[in-house]
Amino acid sequence: MSGDVTFPATVGQLSVWRDIEKMPPERRWEANLVFVWDLPAGDWAEEQVWDALGALGMRHGSLRTTFDVDAAGFPRQRIAVDTAAEVRDRVRQGTAAVAEREAMESAQLQRAIDATCELPWRAWILTGDGAPVQVLLVINHMAADGVAVLVMREDFEQLLRGAELPPARGPLEMAIDQQGEEGSGRLRTAERYWRRTLAAAPRLATGARQGSPLGATLHTGIPMPHAHEGAAKHDVTLASLVLTAYYRALREVTAENAQLLFPMSSNRFDEQHAGVVTSLNQWTPLVLDLDPAEPFDAIVPKVHWKTFQALKNGVCSPDAILAIRAEQERQDPPVDPGYYYNPILAPPGFPSEDTMVRPSLEWYEPARSTGPGFYVIARGLTSLDLVVRVNRSGWDRDTLDRALTSIQSTLAEALSAHPL
Repeated sequence: MSGDVTFPATVGQLSVWRDIEKMPPERRWEANLVFVWDLPAGDWAEEQVWDALGALGMRHGSLRTTFDVDAAGFPRQRIAVDTAAEVRDRVRQGTAAVAEREAMESAQLQRAIDATCELPWRAWILTGDGAPVQVLLVINHMAADGVAVLVMREDFEQLLRGAELPPARGPLEMAIDQQGEEGSGRLRTAERYWRRTLAAAPRLATGARQGSPLGATLHTGIPMPHAHEGAAKHDVTLASLVLTAYYRALREVTAENAQLLFPMSSNRFDEQHAGVVTSLNQWTPLVLDLDPAEPFDAIVPKVHWKTFQALKNGVCSPDAILAIRAEQERQDPPVDPGYYYNPILAPPGFPSEDTMVRPSLEWYEPARSTGPGFYVIARGLTSLDLVVRVNRSGWDRDTLDRALTSIQSTLAEALSAHPL
């Protein structure tokens, strides 16, 4: 399927593309994601690692895809290479000592990937005592989201151990489905949901939208098995439990009961999509306006099911959504810009820490300047962290500190952990 054949982008790819278009050229590296994978136990030669990465590219078509832009400004997918050896050679960036990891992560993240002419990912082997111990991966968001990278990691480990994995379903097949009658119907339903939800959302208070950039990471100290077990006791997902704590903190700090949130939909709710490596992430609006007198145990299931209903509308046309949002922002007063939430949480059973430690709060200066004005990433592989980036009026270090303290306090109560 390489050569001159192109296919439409999926709505997920188009959503990322529209975000990239808004970035100044010097900031387009912000479309990159960076990950480090520990190699599984074993005595691995460098060529084994490179060959497994090449095979990974052959399994997932998005890792071999570049994009042409048509006359109307729409990206079209093109399978750029046909062999594992060519994938391997094009993504192979070299070898470095594991001690250089931190500096390399920062430097390589900020090298933009031009998805119109480059394969959308790059890889390095990191060595310890002369042997490969880790893989450093930089990937453009057009090719994968956080959940897709977890899929890639699992497949890579199997390939490294010698498994033979057939080509997986990819974004080419998804794009064709989305052009059909059923796919078009889902897109129209999502548009109606967006219009209805934003019309009922809180309005923006007087004052500027932007504030001074802030960044913080809340290390909750809660190991992932403990977090999943605690969420199961509430009969909800961990993502819903953390979102409930987030909502309570916003309500407490802003003194406003109704909040417009934008949870990220992974759009991986069935077997057909669960293992697809591409960017499926899209924001979904959700208005929460729950009784402040109700205890946490009572509102958790309500947040969970309201979120579940919202995420049914996670596949949507980004161009249609931009038009709907622009319409609401022209209102007087305009719709509130909202608070964003992206759970990237390893599922139960993923290898993890099992020891509870005391929480800590780490402040940092955000490197990224584009994207949502208030963004919380719930990140959990071995333990649960919340990475927060804020650039919104009314929020300074003190108010953000109070919000994160509230979140930790809620999680500590719900999961029998330590308060901050």
